[in-house]
Order: sequence, then structure tokens, then C-alpha cells
Amino acid sequence: MKKDWQRVNPENINVVELLKAACEGRLYIAPKGDSADNVFDINNVRTYVEHLRPFVTREWQALVSVLWERILADDDFLRLLSPGSRARKSRDFNKYQVYRIVGILREKGVYEQYSDRRFDALLEPAMADSPYRRYLGMGLDDRQLLIKLRQIVADIKL
Repeated sequence: MKKDWQRVNPENINVVELLKAACEGRLYIAPKGDSADNVFDINNVRTYVEHLRPFVTREWQALVSVLWERILADDDFLRLLSPGSRARKSRDFNKYQVYRIVGILREKGVYEQYSDRRFDALLEPAMADSPYRRYLGMGLDDRQLLIKLRQIVADIKL
């Protein structure tokens, strides 16, 4: 899908053109602190974590998609998963943070307790030893996000 929008300098706003763009559905207002570079396709994350389907525990087989949808629907997690401005390896989304989330979900019983190497082989089959693997056991830096993720898991498990 072609992006037909452009960044507008607030000092040079043409109100007529702005209203015309709004009427045509071409107006996008980015949240404060967000940039066009941070917009990413969450379907890439869905496809990526779907590779782990063989490792989902029996009790989570029917719920793992719902779990990831809840995670991807949360703005805080979307910010966490968006690629940073210095992203060199993965520009689609932040794979390091996906690995961290997967590591927590493994601890919560969503995924089987296989070795980090087996998870890495499913997620990054082209790499013999990816740089992301060591992030599986790291957890999240933001304690509030960790609590939120645990709460999402608990809510779905009920």
C-alpha cells in the first residue's frame, strides 16, 4: 500500500488543503512524540510469532492468538515493538522485544520449556545463532509493562 501522506510543518499549514485532505481521508495526525518512522505493520509480528505455534502448550493452543492480539492491541506494547531509529538488523519491528515477551510467556506456561536454541531456530531459521536469542530470558525493562503482560495472561487464562 502506497503512503500518500507527508509531514506538514505547523507554521506552513494551508487550512483549505488540510480540510480537503481530511474530507478525502488523507489526513493522519500522529500522536505526540510519534513519528512516521515508528509506524510499522503489526501483521509482521503476528506472522513472526506464528512460527512458534508448535511450541504452544496444550492449554494455550486455542488462546495463543487471542493473547497476541491483546498484546498487539495495547499502545504501550506497540511502542515497545516498533523499530527504533537505530534499527539495523530488523527494520520491520523490534525482534529483541518480541524475544523478551516470548521469554516471559514461556515462563507463564504459554510455550513449552524448550531451550533458547530451539526457539531461536523456529524464529530465525536462516541464522545459525541469531543475536536475538539471548533476549529470551531477559524479561522487560519497564516493570509496568511486565505487570501489564502478566495481567493480560492472567485475564485470558480465566
